[in-house]
Amino acid sequence: MIREAVAQSEQPLSTIPAVNGEAIVNDADLGISALARSMPDLDRVLDGLVRRDPRRGGGLLDVGCGVGGLATHIGAKLGLDQLVGIDVDTDRLAEAATRGVRPFKLDLNVDAFPLESGSMRLVTCFGVLAYLSLYDNTLSESARVLEDGGWLLLSMPNLASYFNRISLLLGYQPHAVAVSRHRQAGMVGQRRDDATSENMPPLLHGATLRCMRELLDDYGFDTEIVRGTVPGDRRKPLIDGLATRIPSLSRRFLILARKRASA
Repeated sequence: MIREAVAQSEQPLSTIPAVNGEAIVNDADLGISALARSMPDLDRVLDGLVRRDPRRGGGLLDVGCGVGGLATHIGAKLGLDQLVGIDVDTDRLAEAATRGVRPFKLDLNVDAFPLESGSMRLVTCFGVLAYLSLYDNTLSESARVLEDGGWLLLSMPNLASYFNRISLLLGYQPHAVAVSRHRQAGMVGQRRDDATSENMPPLLHGATLRCMRELLDDYGFDTEIVRGTVPGDRRKPLIDGLATRIPSLSRRFLILARKRASA
């Protein structure tokens, strides 16, 4: 079950840094999170959540929390009073704890989440699904810990992006479908000796937007907002800008879904 609960920070869980016009997300967040490099897209979806559910308070579970910047940003924006984070990296969890996130180290492929059923208002999952062998445990546990009408906000690489479609047409390996820990074999623009990032494990598989809609429905979620995203500086501004208007073709996508009461 729970492999390890990392020691909590002395900072109370209810103490969430106020935004006050200052960036909560720092360079460490930017180095490990594609969504941290797409903050305007995240904030637009959060604004949509507030319009649908304007109340303040409640708990946030960030699955794959890294060093905690996105969790603290979302907590401050939504007025959440309990932040919990799950990750596999002890050092990152220790950093997240200093930012008010209660940290747990788990194997998302098999471990149950250390929370009571129906105890969270929001679960976030940014990019981490593509590192897992299968999505079932994470999605089923997310549904379990969410209250009825609670929210799931996730982002991930799009297997059916325009870039991957062209790559496959030309015989190249699509992005986010790694076959080696040591090199990005067969991908457009990659040399044979290019290694995967030392900062992150290889991406095993993304998913198409259609796939995620169907899977979320199976686990009791209704999809409410979908948005295409591109992390950081767009390498092909015109193409990527157009593709984000069609999330099924964008490089990445954000999904906001709500748990059905019957789930």
